Amino acid sequence: MRSLPIYSAGLRFLQRLGYSLLQATLFGAILGLLVYYRVPRAQLSGEATPIALLARPSAWVQSWERGTYDWRVRSLGARSSRSDRVVVVALDDETLAEARQDEHPGIASNPWPREILGGLSNRLVDEGAELVLLDFPFTERSPRACLAQGTPGLEGLDDDRAFRTLLDRYPEKSVLAFSWTSDRGIPAGSRLWPFRVRLGSYASEAEARSRVQSVLADQKPAFLIPAGNAVEVWAGVASEQDGQRVALEQGVREPPKVQERRVTDDTYRVGPLELFVSLAEVQVEGLDAALLEEVRQLEHPVAPLLGSASLYGAVTVPADPDGVVRAVPHLVSYRSREGNRHVLPSMPLVAAMRQANTRQLRYADGRLYVGDRFSIPMDESGYSLVRWDAAEVGRGSRGSVSRAIPAWNVLRNLFAVREGVPPRSVHDIEGRLIVFTNTSRQAMDFQRTPIGERTPAGAVLAQSLVNLLQSEGLTRATPRTDLFLTLGLAFIGAFVALTFNRGLRSFGDVMVYLTAMGTVGLLYAGVAWYLFVTRLLWVAMVGPLLAMGLTFVFTIVQASRTERQLRHFITDVLGRYVHPEVARLVTRDLRLLTRPERREVTVFFCDLDGFSRLSGQLPPERLIQLLNDYLTEMTDVVRATHGQVDKYIGDAVMAFWGAPVRTDKHAHRACDAALKVRAVLVERQAYWDKTYGHHLQCRIGIDTSEVLVGGMGSDFESKYSVMGEPVKLSMFMESLNRGYGTFVLVGDNTARLAQDSYVFREVDRVRPKGRTEPLRMHELVGRKGEISPQMQEQLALYEQALTAYHQRRFDEALALFTRGVEAFQDAVAGVYAERCRKFASAAPPEDWDGVFALEG
Repeated sequence: MRSLPIYSAGLRFLQRLGYSLLQATLFGAILGLLVYYRVPRAQLSGEATPIALLARPSAWVQSWERGTYDWRVRSLGARSSRSDRVVVVALDDETLAEARQDEHPGIASNPWPREILGGLSNRLVDEGAELVLLDFPFTERSPRACLAQGTPGLEGLDDDRAFRTLLDRYPEKSVLAFSWTSDRGIPAGSRLWPFRVRLGSYASEAEARSRVQSVLADQKPAFLIPAGNAVEVWAGVASEQDGQRVALEQGVREPPKVQERRVTDDTYRVGPLELFVSLAEVQVEGLDAALLEEVRQLEHPVAPLLGSASLYGAVTVPADPDGVVRAVPHLVSYRSREGNRHVLPSMPLVAAMRQANTRQLRYADGRLYVGDRFSIPMDESGYSLVRWDAAEVGRGSRGSVSRAIPAWNVLRNLFAVREGVPPRSVHDIEGRLIVFTNTSRQAMDFQRTPIGERTPAGAVLAQSLVNLLQSEGLTRATPRTDLFLTLGLAFIGAFVALTFNRGLRSFGDVMVYLTAMGTVGLLYAGVAWYLFVTRLLWVAMVGPLLAMGLTFVFTIVQASRTERQLRHFITDVLGRYVHPEVARLVTRDLRLLTRPERREVTVFFCDLDGFSRLSGQLPPERLIQLLNDYLTEMTDVVRATHGQVDKYIGDAVMAFWGAPVRTDKHAHRACDAALKVRAVLVERQAYWDKTYGHHLQCRIGIDTSEVLVGGMGSDFESKYSVMGEPVKLSMFMESLNRGYGTFVLVGDNTARLAQDSYVFREVDRVRPKGRTEPLRMHELVGRKGEISPQMQEQLALYEQALTAYHQRRFDEALALFTRGVEAFQDAVAGVYAERCRKFASAAPPEDWDGVFALEG
């Protein structure tokens, strides 16, 4: 028989191992699946497919993972050097302030004339910039009807045409911005043009673009109609005379051909949007455009600004669900009316393509290749994670790049050159790429990023461009890799639990388990951090650690349960061979783990007023029915505020907040419960009067302090309860309500903790019999923001009177308290008025501290 315990121990060990492996597989598979399935950036459809069911829990895991990602990003930024390859030119507050004081016309107000922006772009190129990225919206016609700056060669041109002419002086040296949204917009209406005029024939659509642009700039529809191997450009006109005029303005030398429009012409209509898409789109080898984010609306430069001498790139940088921008979409998909997909690039990508002198893009093995010169990690949806070269964004305009130049300095150089004097500033931008952006407070174009709450949007583009030019970016591990890591960490959690588990015999054992678990977790987090900052590889951290932690916890629970069963069995067996006292001590040691703990809670005691009177007036059946009805209402209030009902003492209810669920708002919730009790009494009073013929009223006492909380009772029955001074004080304050005429009295700790959300007034400072320290009591008046003007006036008068009372100015206090009684029927003021009358005839001793000693 002595081999039975050994056999049982071995059997239980195998069971424990099997349970642990099963749990590791279960948690690893569940969390691994959540890590493997990454919620697409595009919104999920509402279809309840098996994959869609994973969207919400997977989104939770990803949101926690993003927090660890941000920490790693800042660590990487702290070890990086800011690049000077890209320079930000900022239209900042300093520039606008200087411009308002300057004598040159057109710059005192914002926005500046576009001719000025074009001149600044040219000035930057003249100073050596390789490319200027204009991060400004040009989606509307310029409000400037004519020029006033006197730029040579631009006389007589409106602001938009002047801007376009300036950019044309340096072909492919400028990038204009466009933005997009995934929301479907409302299509704009169009005029009816009954005639069309022929403006020329061209060998290809590319050659016809300039003519199409000039037609659109005149705010008329353009049509590209096939004619054999060529295409003809036609413009919609209102009449034959209008057609003659348009042809003359467009420089058509041959007699114009004007015809009535046909229904089929709309098939060949080219609007500003179609022209823009043809100018901006790129071709990508090896990428399925259907996987890219599909945009519904494009906000592109107006037709007069569309020209082949400029490049076009998107400046939209969508944020993650938590509002933080972590990635830039370098490619998006736009579907035209005909259903064709067009791939549109980001502004940084267009700049990199210009630097590589190529329009060739290729996608392979998770990287986007720009010709043979640059490449960057990118997922199939077109997004690339931004690798920041700084740990924090700072207060300037540069973001995480090395330099930012105020636009005012460039503008002064522009004006100086126009006036025939040498430039005033040397900017050292030879061979640099410029991001010209608005970072003033008027722009409000700031983004939350991992390195700062207010990162200028232009600085995000600049850093993304630096990543492209350096062919450096962050790569996220494949879903399969994260899945295997999650499964592996789950089995490691089970292994650690089995290795270090000894049945939770002591607090030291618990610390050993937690230390072992923490060490493994920190080791994995360290490896993930190292891969991120040295290999630029983002591997999952939260999913694997959660899998390990959950497996560890459940394995410990299962192993401890098995261990307890085993020790109970061994104790029963050994009890026949050793003294029974030894077995009793072992049992007592195991129960020590269930002893209560000390914790700060808020205790609530509510007693029904006049219950003894009711007991003598109602039959027992009706009395019990009334009591059950009342206690049900009180219990519902406690549960609604996430409290714990401790016990019922006749007609009294004792409850507490802060255990077993920890919360920092236990005092707030107890105060909320007290006010809800008052509301329930008002709401149910008519029913109780009608049903039972009695008016119910209760009083409440609340106190907050450290208590002993846990399972208390005998081996046969125990209850989760609290023990400590707040229990006595809450009962004590509840009993004092009647004397002061109050509904709720709370202790000083409760009022201090909840004063940010609730209004209190000090009622008294009392010294109960047998207690050396005084008790400071407050009345709960109501929630902040809900106090009526009359109550505010009452509280102000009461506070003034109480101050006079504690300063021994009893005559003044008596007058003020008396006003409170007469004007507001303030019962507490009446109590103090009576004391003031006594002190006026017999002053308290010199060492009087305002504390009222209670008798009995």
